[in-house]
Formats: sequence, structure tokens, C-alpha cells
Amino acid sequence: MTFETITGAVASTATVVGGELTNKYSNFLNGGGSEVATIYDDDIFIVDPADSTKRIRLNADALSTSTDVICSVKSDNNVNLGCVGTHELYIPAGAMYTVTTNGADYTTRELATNDVMLSTFNFDTTTAQKVQFNWATPANWDAGTVTFKLYWTTTGGSASQTVDFDLAGVAFADDNPLDTAFGTAQNCTDTWIADNDLHVSTASSAITIAGSPAAGELVVFQLSRDVASDDLGVDAEVIGVLLEYSTDASNSS
Repeated sequence: MTFETITGAVASTATVVGGELTNKYSNFLNGGGSEVATIYDDDIFIVDPADSTKRIRLNADALSTSTDVICSVKSDNNVNLGCVGTHELYIPAGAMYTVTTNGADYTTRELATNDVMLSTFNFDTTTAQKVQFNWATPANWDAGTVTFKLYWTTTGGSASQTVDFDLAGVAFADDNPLDTAFGTAQNCTDTWIADNDLHVSTASSAITIAGSPAAGELVVFQLSRDVASDDLGVDAEVIGVLLEYSTDASNSS
């Protein structure tokens, strides 16, 4: 049997290992042969190279007997385990409410062929009408900026006409006065495609929420049509808004 030597950083750390065992190591590491390594989950740690007190240990004790779980990465992006990262929250028109001063009108209508019902807030062409909605933020919200996309449709639009909508927000903690100004609005725009088609805008710039935002607080948002920058010649029918926000913990506990 041929023996091989594995040499460490200095000659004094050299170790003689049997050739057959080395071949098994090689086959395992290079995907050859039928070798399988069983590593007990309390025996291996992934350690931060800059701070050895920061460790990750995978734990399999919650699995059912004779269960294999495969973790696959299905994109070319870096992956954050758990729920840390960017998330989306859809707010339909039915979850919004009009305001007393220059409020948009809530309507429903049925499309002619398949009886699809639309539930919308309709914003007119001359007044900067508004609606509001609120969001009880999760405990793992990072209290940072948010962005939004507009879901809308219309009847009577024409080519090259665009809509322009603004969204602003203000955060409230327990015992905060509710009569507080909204933060600086950010806008999104979109171009008419066809009547009764779903239109989805691109995302707005980052919206800074007024107040002193913190996880778990209530955020009130105000959506308005910017008629000075909007040239759609008919009502813009808002179906909903998609918020994008970020978290800094894997759960809300």
C-alpha cells in the first residue's frame, strides 16, 4: 500500500496517512466514488473569521424521522437566511379610505365580458385628490425608507398620456399626537397602455417617513394624484399600492 504525507504549515506538522483513506477523502471532496460524510449538527460550526465568538450551527432536531431536507439556491443573488431583507406588502383600494378635504371617490364596476369586478379609488383630472391607509409595522421592520408601485386602470385614456402619483407617510408611537404632518412625498409615474388594462408603475424613489419611525409603530400614508404633472385626460382608477420595505431580523419576536 502506498502511503502519502500531508504537510502542514511547517515540516514538523507533517502527517503520514494511508493511501486508501486519502483516496476516500479525495473522492468525497471531488464528487467521485460513493463516499458519504455524516456530520453531526452539534459538531460543526461556521465561524466569523474576524470574531470566533460569532458562530452558526445548523440544527436538525426538529425534523421527522428518516427525513432529508435539501437547501437549494435558485438565483445568482446573495441569500439572507430567515426573513432579513426586502419584503412587499400590497394594499388594495378596499383597505384605503378617502379624506374629507379633496378626497377621491371609491367605486366598484363590473367589466362587460367576464364580470370581473374592479374596486377602485377614482382620482379626477383637476383636483389633487387624496386617500389614506395605515400600516401597523412589524417588530422586525428596520424603520427605514419604503418605496411604492401603483396598480391602476382607466377608461378613455389615449396614447402617451401619463399619470403621476405621490405617496407620503408619518409614523406614530403610543401616545403620539395623531395630528402630525406627513413627510416628504415621492412620486411614481406610468403611461397609458389601453383602457381596462392593468397598469403597474415602476417603483418610486425612497420615501422617508416623518416622525421618529421605529419598529412596531403605526404608519399612516397619504396617496395623491399630482395633477400638475399628470396629463391623463380622465379619472385614474387606483386598484392598489405595493409597498416595499426592509427588515433587520428573521422574525418579529
